[in-house]
Amino acid sequence: MQSRRQLDMSTGWEAHVHPEGTLYFYHPMKRVFTDTNVQVPAFLNEINHCADNLLDLARSSGVDLTSAIELTLQLGMDPDTEERVCSYYFADRDERTLFWLHELGTEDLFEGVRGVKDHSHIRYVIQFQYWVHCELYPNNREVESQNGLLMELREIIVHASADVITSEKSLSPFGGEELSKILDLISHLQETTLKECSPHSICVIARFMQYFARAKFFNFCGQSCARLEADQSIYLTDDEHMVKSVISWIVELLCFGAPRAQMKELQRVWVDKSTSSPRWKDFNDKLSREWISITIYSTVMLTVDLSFLTVPSVNAQTSQSVAIIAAYVSTFSVVGSLVVSILLAGQNRKYGSVSANNAVVFLTRMTNSIFGDRALAILHSLPYALLMWGMVYFVVAFSFLVFKSTSIILLGMTGCGMLIVILLTLWPIWAAKNDRVFSWLRGRLTGSE
Repeated sequence: MQSRRQLDMSTGWEAHVHPEGTLYFYHPMKRVFTDTNVQVPAFLNEINHCADNLLDLARSSGVDLTSAIELTLQLGMDPDTEERVCSYYFADRDERTLFWLHELGTEDLFEGVRGVKDHSHIRYVIQFQYWVHCELYPNNREVESQNGLLMELREIIVHASADVITSEKSLSPFGGEELSKILDLISHLQETTLKECSPHSICVIARFMQYFARAKFFNFCGQSCARLEADQSIYLTDDEHMVKSVISWIVELLCFGAPRAQMKELQRVWVDKSTSSPRWKDFNDKLSREWISITIYSTVMLTVDLSFLTVPSVNAQTSQSVAIIAAYVSTFSVVGSLVVSILLAGQNRKYGSVSANNAVVFLTRMTNSIFGDRALAILHSLPYALLMWGMVYFVVAFSFLVFKSTSIILLGMTGCGMLIVILLTLWPIWAAKNDRVFSWLRGRLTGSE
């Protein structure tokens, strides 16, 4: 199946159809690509004029326009002056890079990555753009095919697969199951491709090469500060302001330490304002399971609160009694936990399966506040915190009802039993957060023997 369409030969341009259906044009003599419809005479004259001017400027600037150099043009409108402008870039197929003849701002090119200085580091983001170029214009790629491009991609996928299998902190932009599918796809391409890759195969290869080139740029590959593990930060952290620290400590206490645990999970995924699709999806799967379980517990706790309020001895009390008020607050807390869990679960279904790029946009918006990442950690811990406060208030309501109408003997027995239960409840929490204390006690006991 041919991707080339017939066009007036006198123009020197060829019309090609991209595997996804886009129509683009190529001038084999000048080696120029464009998406602008050169079948329109006015556009044809402007594109030819721009191409000739840029090629002359490149020669006068000392650029060696070898057969490996391609020029891409696009006509557009300047949003400020509303005048027609011609955007361009040159692509070097040997070096796998793009270059321009004029100065170019790097704000959009670096995608917000800080500390980019070395040329060897910048090269990876340029290579990412080059593979985007190859995917957009996949025809006439015989040189890449003959140089073993498919085998190169296969070696990259094999190494990434081994890294995912042997490490829990792999930097691969794909998960193990996805890598296995990609490897099967490459094996199929090797079986069907004889000497050179078709435009369809070039699109597939270029798309995968984009991901790995972009990952190398974000991970500072080849630099002295290169990220070697997925949860490793390469930037120095600033000291937190005292006011923020005090507020964070108070919120941590009110939420029963849940924000700290959520913050650790978030830091494993949201590292230096970037993430990868496998870790993002795994993170959201864990959150979904957690919120589903909290929803079940909240439903049970809501049933308990409503049943408690229907007890005759509770109804016999005044509406201002401690037991009634505590039961009401417990019910409100549990309902709040249930509602927040459902809302977060719905949000998670919407953004949990998006790509890494969309996940970065979502996380940037969610953490764009004075508390930064901690704000999202607090939000994720709200279902757990509200459920715990519901339980605490229910215990207060139940305890007031029990200790108010119990004799002295039963009061002592109930108080001792309640104290034992409280100690047993706090034991695992204390052991997890203060393991050095238990180690010290164990050492003292061992030494005394």
